[in-house]
Amino acid sequence: MADELERARKRESKLVAVFSAIDARADAEAALGEALIELKDLGVAQSDLAEMTGLSAREVGTAIRAAKDRTAPDDQTPETTDEHASDTTSDHNGAESH
Repeated sequence: MADELERARKRESKLVAVFSAIDARADAEAALGEALIELKDLGVAQSDLAEMTGLSAREVGTAIRAAKDRTAPDDQTPETTDEHASDTTSDHNGAESH
């Protein structure tokens, strides 16, 4: 019984570490996206951002969306849906299902 209790405590401790890392990753993704947005605002094309940074186009888009989601979590503006509309909105598929 004591061994099981100790294992449960260790699992709980490791889960806390996992969730902390997930939060840190989300923060890092948003910070990356903010920097990428600033580069876009300086005139760098999104496709060029991928080439310049070594990230895939998908990673660039994901980071940008993460930053936009972080700045406006409850507000879906047209800016939020410009990058990859099929990934972020349901304007055409299931819009009536709310």
